[in-house]
Amino acid sequence: MIEEISTRAGWAKAATEGGRRRRPRWWLIAKTEAGRVEFLTTACDKDGGETLPVFGYEEEAEMFLHMGGCGDHGWSARESSSGEIVSVLCGPCSGAEGVALDPLPVMVADGTLCLDWLGRERFLGWLLACPQ
Repeated sequence: MIEEISTRAGWAKAATEGGRRRRPRWWLIAKTEAGRVEFLTTACDKDGGETLPVFGYEEEAEMFLHMGGCGDHGWSARESSSGEIVSVLCGPCSGAEGVALDPLPVMVADGTLCLDWLGRERFLGWLLACPQ
């Protein structure tokens, strides 16, 4: 049985096999400098509010990196557990107002990033409610 988590096709599907759920896989964009991990955030609107891009597939995160020109600056796709994403949103990215689900780089440039945006509290609530 496939249960859609989002209206966007293919994003964050939770599959059940023999009554057990597979854990969702996520990718963030990160880099390590001076032994510390930094996570990429983008501006969602003219006010400069931070948004954490979250990807359901590694290829989508890599495409965002290469098309957005971030690949040359030490950023890379990093697989992250739901727990790590909670930690990131409550720690180093606690200033992020929300997450963008599988955004395209052009959405940052043309100001349409908010079309794939989900508020921070709502996303955290959904993430914490999902069986791991």
